[in-house]
Amino acid sequence: MPRERSVADVNNNQPRAIAHALAVLEEIATAGPGVTARDISERLQLSPATTYRILNLLVREEYVVRLGDLSGFALGGRVGALAEAHPAVGITRAVSAAMTEIRGRVGIAVHLFSVYGTRLRLLDEDARHPLVDRARSITDLNASAAGRLLLAEMDSDPDGDAQDRASTHERPTTVSLDASSPRGTSTIAVGVRGPALLLVNVIMAAGGRDYVAARREDITKELLRAADHLAPLLS
Repeated sequence: MPRERSVADVNNNQPRAIAHALAVLEEIATAGPGVTARDISERLQLSPATTYRILNLLVREEYVVRLGDLSGFALGGRVGALAEAHPAVGITRAVSAAMTEIRGRVGIAVHLFSVYGTRLRLLDEDARHPLVDRARSITDLNASAAGRLLLAEMDSDPDGDAQDRASTHERPTTVSLDASSPRGTSTIAVGVRGPALLLVNVIMAAGGRDYVAARREDITKELLRAADHLAPLLS
């Protein structure tokens, strides 16, 4: 079947169908690999039926791929062609090894995010302890220490002038966000900086409130050490 006719499969109202498809692609790009149809449906306020029709179309047209373990979706190869670039293929072995090491040292979940302007993208999720609400952790910057670190970064440099970064000593280094309940999850985030002190990645540890409170200083030190080690690997 020609690709031009496939858009009509979604909805007879083609402008709305196209808008929905683009919104789904943007949501997958924002949330990162592993976002589920339910996440997309709730975030975009689309019905499950509409969401699945759009996803099936995008998968068929290779703009979106289903992950091998069927846990969710990721951007496909044709999206890279649209941007005249290849889509991200994940992290290097060196970065993966460094993340495994830090996870072993802190004893709780550790996740790695990349920073794109004013957005976070999940680069390496701790498979042992996945994020409780992946989509919210990425799209709501107030929901986690990683998001609050990015907000603090934007507040300290509202104009985004990279030329001034090297001369300022007010760049945020770490951010903690305590759980609101005894059974909740507390998070600690540390920034990974590139040239001109630009925030390019965030490492975030997440664990039970009491555990994190008792070991906050040690966890923060380990994250700072990991950030120094990861900086050249992620540049």
